[in-house]
Amino acid sequence: MKKILLSLLVLTATLSLVACDSQSSNVFKFILDDSFDEFLVMETSADYPPFENIEEVDGKNTVVGIDIEIAKAIALAAGKNLQVVHKGFDFLITDIQNGKADFAIAAITPTPERLEQVDFSDVYLDNEDEQVAVIKSSDATNYVTIDDINLETVRVGAQTGSLQSYILQDQAPESYATYIQDLNTLFENLNNGQIEVLLSEKTVAETYIADEYSDLQIAFSVYSQYNGNAIAVQKDNAALLAIINETIATLKESGQIDTWVEYYSAQS
Repeated sequence: MKKILLSLLVLTATLSLVACDSQSSNVFKFILDDSFDEFLVMETSADYPPFENIEEVDGKNTVVGIDIEIAKAIALAAGKNLQVVHKGFDFLITDIQNGKADFAIAAITPTPERLEQVDFSDVYLDNEDEQVAVIKSSDATNYVTIDDINLETVRVGAQTGSLQSYILQDQAPESYATYIQDLNTLFENLNNGQIEVLLSEKTVAETYIADEYSDLQIAFSVYSQYNGNAIAVQKDNAALLAIINETIATLKESGQIDTWVEYYSAQS
């Protein structure tokens, strides 16, 4: 069954690339069914493998990952093709609030502040969100607990507007905090010694370390009172929220989300 599902996944990805020639570098159109006349617009921050990242497929850039497959399933359920817009993570919630896109999916964790701005779907992943501190392996003895980084002499990075940025403000307020929109840049800065510590989701950190940064390692886990990944929609968009929740329920019940997690995690 998994081989069948992955074959369908690859086929869908192949069909999706047909309409990618003329788009901007941050917009990706997926033609899921030639009979669909409209697009469902989704925003994401495509620097977060294995959830979403930009890769070259058949000589063209496209966006791939667990969240992208979930978004395709939602669009199919809505009877529309899918347009994915890659933006900085800190723009996503505000853009959904202002109606610039139909929904946002980017391993987003619902928090009280975010719930004031948008509505959230049911949680589609609740076991992939352990938060960690990432360091250079050569600093392994220097940073062992959160107290070790809660010093004004320690430069700690987090993605702007992310759950990790809230954790940093709450648990290491004395540190020299650095907030950057692009997660790729944060990992590069850590690797180059521009910061000493980076807060990240564990699965994402493991992917970056395995793919590009062998000199980095996870130092310790960081407590977060908020857990689970969900999809953001504009408040009072009950019709779309119902489609999303029905799709999530179907994907979870069938084990399809677990299949995508296994597949994309293995790509690192």
